[in-house]
Formats: sequence, C-alpha cells, structure tokens
Amino acid sequence: MLVSLPSLTVGLLLDDLLHRLILSGQLREFGDWGPLTLYEFVGTEGTPPSGLRESGLLPWWTSDGLSVRFFRPLTSALLTLDTWLFGQAPFPAHLHSLAWFLGMVTVVGWLHRRLLPAPQAGVATVAYAVAAAHLMPVAWIAARHPLISGSLGLLALASWLRAREDGWRPGRVLAVLLMAVALLSGEPALGAVALLGAYELFGRREGFRRAVLALVPFVVLVGAYLAFYASRRYGARGSAAYLDPASEPVAFLGTVAERILILLGELVAGTPSDAASAVPPLHPAFAAWGALVTVAALLLLRSVWSRLSEQERRTLRWLLPGGLAAALPGAIGVIGGRVLMVPLLAGGALGAVLMVRGWEAAREPGRARLARGLLKVAVVGLVLGQFVVGPLFRMTAGFGLGQIADAQWRIAREAPPCEGTLVMVAAADPSVATYAPAAMLLQGRAPRRFLLLSAAPHDHSLERTSATGLDLVVRTDTRKLGFWEQMYRDVPPAPGAEVRMEGLHVTVLDSNEVGPMRMHFEFDRPLESPDLCFVTWRDGALHPLALPPPGQGVPVPHSPGPMRL
Repeated sequence: MLVSLPSLTVGLLLDDLLHRLILSGQLREFGDWGPLTLYEFVGTEGTPPSGLRESGLLPWWTSDGLSVRFFRPLTSALLTLDTWLFGQAPFPAHLHSLAWFLGMVTVVGWLHRRLLPAPQAGVATVAYAVAAAHLMPVAWIAARHPLISGSLGLLALASWLRAREDGWRPGRVLAVLLMAVALLSGEPALGAVALLGAYELFGRREGFRRAVLALVPFVVLVGAYLAFYASRRYGARGSAAYLDPASEPVAFLGTVAERILILLGELVAGTPSDAASAVPPLHPAFAAWGALVTVAALLLLRSVWSRLSEQERRTLRWLLPGGLAAALPGAIGVIGGRVLMVPLLAGGALGAVLMVRGWEAAREPGRARLARGLLKVAVVGLVLGQFVVGPLFRMTAGFGLGQIADAQWRIAREAPPCEGTLVMVAAADPSVATYAPAAMLLQGRAPRRFLLLSAAPHDHSLERTSATGLDLVVRTDTRKLGFWEQMYRDVPPAPGAEVRMEGLHVTVLDSNEVGPMRMHFEFDRPLESPDLCFVTWRDGALHPLALPPPGQGVPVPHSPGPMRL
C-alpha cells in the first residue's frame, strides 16, 4: 500500500483523457467508439486513419494502414462504469484499480504459499507486491487491463492447481470460465494460459499425451479467441511501436529478443523496464543488462540447486519456462512493467529462492572464501534490486506521473486561445503534442482543429517559402526516432511523399531511414490568417510563434516536455 500511495494521487493521464472524451460524446462525429470499445483506437470502418488524420486527431504522417485495436470489452465496461458513477474524478477510479491490484497480490500470495516453502513464499509475495512493474497499472487508469486480466488469469491457474492436486472437481470448470473472462479483459491473460500449459507439460510429469488431454479445454478456448482476434483484425498494424511478424520476420525476431531481455532484467533483478520503454536508444543497454543478470541468476541457481527442496525444484521446473513464455506476448507491443503482471509470479519465486538459498550457501563454513563473497554480492544485488531500486522507482515515478497529469491540464489551460486551427510546429512529447489538446477539449476551450507539424526530438528551423507555404527542417546530423513518431507508422515517409488534407498539402522533401528531415507545408490561405494560430513548445508552455516574412526563417529549438521527451 505504501508503495502505491503516490500513484493514487495521479490525475487523468494520457489515454484517460481520450477515454473521457469518448464517453462524454465529444468525439462522436469523428469515430464510432462505444462503452465496450475504448481500446479500439483506430482502424475500424468508423475510425479510418484518413478520417482521423483529416480531423486532426492523428498527425499528417499517420500511415493509411495504421490499425491499433485491442479486444478488451470487460475492461472498457468497467472504465465506463467508473465514469458513470464518479464522473471525471480520478481518485475513485484509482481505488477501483487498487482493489484489483490487492486482489491479484492475494492470489499470488496463495500461489506462492502453495508452490514454495514458507520463507521463500513470503519473500516472493512481498517482492511481487512492491515491484516497479505495477507502476503504470496502478497509477494509470487506462492501463487497468493487466490488473483485471492478470488477476482473473492467475485465479484460473489457482483453481486448476486445486483441481489437479487436491481433486477439487469444480476447479476444472471454474478455471476455464475464469480464463474466458480474463481474455475478455485483455491480452495478458494469454500469459496465464502459458503458465498453466507449462505446469501440465513440465510440472505434472505424467507424459506428453496426458498433458495435452488435460489442456484441451484451454487449447480450444485460446484457439477460438485467437481466431476471433485475427478475423476481426484486432491487434496493431502499421505502427513501429508494435511488432508485426508478417512484415519483416528477421527484424521481428531480433526486436522481440531485445525486448525479452529488457523484461528479463526486470523479472530477475527488478530493473524497471518503464525507465527505457519510451526511449528506444536505451533499449540495447537495458537488453545487455537483462542478458547479464539472467546469466548470473542461472549460474547462481546452478550453484545452490543441491540445497533446494524437492518442492522448490518441482516448482521452478515448470514456473521458469512458463514465466518466460508468459512474457512473450508483452514483447510484441510497447514494452513496460505493465506486461509483467503474470510473469512476475515466476520472477518473484525465482528471486526468493535465490535470495534465501544463496544466503544460506554464503554462510556455509566449508565453502571457499571467494565463493562465499560472490554469493553474498549476488544476494545483496538481488535484494537491492527487488526491495530498494524497484520500489523507489515506483514511488518516485508515481509522483512524476502526477506531475505529468497536472502539466497536461496546466498547458491546456494556459495555451494561447484559438478559434480556428491550432498549428503546433514541433513537439516530441505526447503529453504536449496529443494530450494537451485533449485536455483543452475537456476544458471547453479547444480550437476548431489541431495540426502537429513535427514530433522529431530535435531542433528545427522554419523557413518561410511564400505567403502560404513554409519548410520545416530537422536540424541534426544524427536523426533520432521520436517515440511518438513511431506510434503512427511503421516506416518513415519517403522523399517525395505527399499528403493532402483539408486546407493543407504536405510534401516530404528529404527523409532518411529514421524519419523526415525537410518537409514543405502549403496552406490554402496566407499564414497570417486569423484562422491559423501557430504555436511552439518552449520553456514549459505553448507560445505563439511569430512567422518570418517570405524568404526568411526562424529557429525552433527542441524543448523536452513533461515526459522529458
């Protein structure tokens, strides 16, 4: 609870604003979202990328093939219920999320007590409860789906274990029903299916045939779910933030491997993956660290294996491969701790066994002094990661998320008034580029239309080419991919690419393998028209931009936003 307290003070954040706009009916003319489809952002017949791009809800570089849709009707319904009961107040909604979190920790505690000796079970459950991975699901209302699907999926696993080991007959039916409801809540439930499959294949040791027969109900359930998911074209396509194995299989495997290593760093050592999720240049370093700590953990496990009880050995034989398999679905999307609600059951168990048994081994008088010293260093490292670094990050980041939420509302409140088209020249931070305009709409002071010209995380220069046109140039020798740039398309627009919108014609004059370097924007009216309000992000606020006369230019320095992007 103490670790979660800062998260309870976070206001409506990022997609929370979009959900409130949808439920308020203010976006009805732009798409066919409903109370059960809050996570179907773009890509349906009623929400085509071209239409949302034209309206200004998506930027001009959005791919025509973009589709970001997730099947989460139960989570959507509960978010709708929050709004119906509590309006725009975030605190009751946070308490709702906290209730799911506490319920999930309770189920995890029951599972750990069943699978491990008492000391290890206690350590594992505490490590799970204070893990940094719970930051976003508890603090961000829109990220509640891992709590719901994870809780129900783990409860299904618990019911199945009782049925298989205690002969509790209702557990067989209850497990399947709970798993079905978990799948209605979100994709993390697939991780619980992976754990259950690993239990049958590696934990029961009754032979492959009997394991397959036992898993038939879940195979049928998941098969039907995936068939429905694919036939309705759920998932993400046309976005570099989400991986598509069909487009580039080799690149897909390489990126998945990198992301899995990042997630393993959090599962094994408590290194918060959220610290790197929005900063792609950090991914290789976090992946290398994940590989290092995973190898070190396996070596430590090997050195203490003889000390493990048969209960611990039997548990780890299926829980470790199951945890790894459970992490795979999360590596396909935008990585972060929120995808680890289910795999953390295994991560906490492994960490607890290594800490308890490693410390016992380090105190053995018969071991070499160097070996004892290395064991103590390893155990202390695990303790620091799981019980110090992770929880401190979660608390600190919780306060930080609260500041981001407050900043969105402040930016919207202080933005220059505009009754026409608000043209944001450059902003790489989504809390400025996307969600501050959403907050303006909720505040009742939104412009008629919104345009974002660039989200490149670099300095720009604006060069006036005519009374109605301008070039925007990215000023850098080493082009970096902005996190929000990659969200809306999978490949950068090529030189010569053109986009026509109402009142605007965009031409990409120069581009490289990362993104556009020079773009031309031709408006259908003089840039000094009172209907066009040019603003730029600078010094923590949106400021009007004085346009130069034709033939001249002005610098547009990059300024990090509330998310430090």
